Amino acid sequence: MTKILVVDDDPHIRELVSLNLERAGFDVEEATDGVAALALIESTRFDMAVVDVMMPKLDGWELCREIRAFSHSPSWS
Repeated sequence: MTKILVVDDDPHIRELVSLNLERAGFDVEEATDGVAALALIESTRFDMAVVDVMMPKLDGWELCREIRAFSHSPSWS
């Protein structure tokens, strides 16, 4: 099953996106910010991430740069 990480600091948006992805048959995990997402990504294999750009602590752009520091998987292109 395809595993997707949804990263957004807005709980309503995170819930809406996750619910729709789950209904489409995806396995979904959530993170509330870039720091939490990075911790999950370092310990779990995801096939894709849906990332908000404007988040506290670590924004979406910086999260992508951090992921690139340890992963060159096409999934994170």
